[in-house]
Amino acid sequence: GASWHRGDKLKKWENIIPLFQPAYSPEVNPIESLWHHIREKGKFKNTTFHSLKEVENRLVEVISKLDKEALLTKYR
Repeated sequence: GASWHRGDKLKKWENIIPLFQPAYSPEVNPIESLWHHIREKGKFKNTTFHSLKEVENRLVEVISKLDKEALLTKYR
C-alpha cells in the first residue's frame, strides 16, 4: 500500500489499535457491498446518461428503495 496509509509516524492513541488491511479488500469494506448493490439494482451498467442530473436522479431513486434495516443489520 501507499506509504502515507501506514507510516511509522502513526500517532498512537490510548485504547485504539490500528488494524491494517490489504490494499484492496472489498470483502471487509461494507461500502463496497453497497456500491455493488447500487450498480446492480440501479441499472448503471451499459447505460448512457446525458447529464449529471440523470445520474443523480437514478442514484437517489435506488438509494431511496434500499431496505435500510437489512443493510444496517448486515454490517453490525
